Amino acid sequence: MTTAVSLTPTPAADRGALLALEIAGLVAVAPHALELPFWVVLVFAASCLWRYVIETGRGTRPGRILRYTLAALVLAAVFREYHSLLGRDPGLALLIALLGLKLLELETRRDYMLSVFLFYLVTLGSLLYAQTLPISAYALVSVFASTAALIRLNQPTGLARRQTLGLAATLLAQAVPLMLVLYVFFPRIQGALWAMPPGGGAARTGMPESMAPGNVRNLTESAEIAFRATFEDAPPPMRDLYWRALALYVTDGQEWFRGRWSRSGAESYTALSEPLRYEIVLEPTFKHWLPALDLPTEAPRGAQFQSGFTLTHAEPVRDRRRYTLSSHTRYRTAGPTAGERAGALQLPTNLSPRVRALASEWRARGDPAAIVQAGLDYFHSENFVYTLSPPLLGADPVDEFLFETRRGFCEHYAAAYATLMRAAGVPARVVLGYQGGEYNAAGNYFIVRQYDAHAWTDVWLPERGWVRVDPTAAVAPERVELGLEAVRRLQARGAALGTLPAADALRAIEPGWAESLWFRSQLYWDLANITWYRWVADFDKERQARLFARLGLDRLPGSGPLIAILSGAAGLILVYGGLLLWRERPRLDPTQALYLKFCRRLARAGVARTPHEGPLDFAGRSARRRPDLRARIDIITRRYVRLRYGPAPEKAELGLFRHEVRSFRPSRKRA
Repeated sequence: MTTAVSLTPTPAADRGALLALEIAGLVAVAPHALELPFWVVLVFAASCLWRYVIETGRGTRPGRILRYTLAALVLAAVFREYHSLLGRDPGLALLIALLGLKLLELETRRDYMLSVFLFYLVTLGSLLYAQTLPISAYALVSVFASTAALIRLNQPTGLARRQTLGLAATLLAQAVPLMLVLYVFFPRIQGALWAMPPGGGAARTGMPESMAPGNVRNLTESAEIAFRATFEDAPPPMRDLYWRALALYVTDGQEWFRGRWSRSGAESYTALSEPLRYEIVLEPTFKHWLPALDLPTEAPRGAQFQSGFTLTHAEPVRDRRRYTLSSHTRYRTAGPTAGERAGALQLPTNLSPRVRALASEWRARGDPAAIVQAGLDYFHSENFVYTLSPPLLGADPVDEFLFETRRGFCEHYAAAYATLMRAAGVPARVVLGYQGGEYNAAGNYFIVRQYDAHAWTDVWLPERGWVRVDPTAAVAPERVELGLEAVRRLQARGAALGTLPAADALRAIEPGWAESLWFRSQLYWDLANITWYRWVADFDKERQARLFARLGLDRLPGSGPLIAILSGAAGLILVYGGLLLWRERPRLDPTQALYLKFCRRLARAGVARTPHEGPLDFAGRSARRRPDLRARIDIITRRYVRLRYGPAPEKAELGLFRHEVRSFRPSRKRA
């Protein structure tokens, strides 16, 4: 007769083990509430509660049909949310929701163990979104919680809660050396894992690739960081911080586009200032363009120049990207190609008569430089207002803005000015990018946020080439000199833009001590995050190669570096393992240690103790072999038996025993 063998259930339905498991799961899932639909986390939390109610005997376990129905509903909900089951976001949503349902059918120890291992995977999933300092620190906490749950499952009654947590901390601490070795020496894999597509067409806040009234202004509500820039030498003043991203040539009267004819490759120029070297750390945009200080002179690896001295990368920027550039803030460019000039003079077919008439007045002046200045004077003298809340415009936004509302954001001024210049015969293009930035003195770098998004124009003048002209500065110079946040503060205080001297404007926006303290703390926190990225998260193949070069590993032939790395790692593991074994070696009590020393000295005198021989038998045999030592052997043996097998010894008695053993030094030859 055969007996069915079942897997071992969790010990005595240990409620504490289940609680540890659910806490570990909630800790692992919690950060995903920031990225995934809230219902996913809610399904997991509700499943934890349901499973605990079942464990307490106040609820019933769901049947197979109900469990399968719930799983099908989860699949349908994820597909409805993302229109796919593939990709980072739908994959993690599916994993977390189904893992919650898995808790409802936990029975065996294997089920519990599998759940913990999946919690490790969920923790790893949070790093697919970002590897910032807080996310990485939280991931360590989650690993600690899962490890503690694993210990609790395997030691159900043997360890107290404090011991369980202590052992989990010890295991993590012991893993640190191996983790560091693997992190530094393991071959780096470029991209792929951390650049997984989000799936489901996830929307991102960031610079649009075309310009229409309102789409740049929408970014003013976002304080998300677009990128950080660090200059090797003294940075330029705020008014020169124009970060080019896209050059737009084609317009239909309402929207501006890049145009299909835009050429690739660097345009020629003459530098009129010293080059500025700087590094940019770009946040993920999932687009191809790379911001660069006006005017970039080189393209980073994997990128190329497009029309308007803009840069694009071959692959979308799916993760943080760090690159180094050189720019000149003063320059003279060559003339446009015939196709580029034609594109820079293109006008919408429905251009209004009022716009044509105004441009014709300026065109009559003949001098392109005078036409450019006439456009700026028009904005400055005709009561135009720079506002963060412009009115909605109709079918002809340029005409309505110029002659009716006269209230607008940067894209209104850039679009209207470029249209007027083209109508007056001056080639012009709209440039999208960022202007200014927040200087972090603690780290000597600029933080450029999404609300720093800006639009301006380039005009082409025969003697100077393409010249940057910012019509917004003619109405609100504070936007360029102080930044958008300063404009927001000034308008909140009721100040009229363009009327205050710079010193008065600075005094008007100076924060109080509490606000200043909060502001500085944010800057220090950002410095900690970017330092973590530069030294840890961005440890890529190139930086690893430079480290190997400093260590001399690059001079090893063939597979020498890999052999050296593996040998070093193996050596470190052996040393570390040896230390652990030495720490865990059996420890003898002092009485036993002294008696073994006594036995070793007798062995040197010619009487060796056999493994099975007790102390009294050994003493009798030793006395017969060495009658000259009988008295000392008898005294030491009786003291040992009394100390070893009698009541707890006094310190004085142990001291006498120690003295007897240390003074026992028998000769090899009989007396």
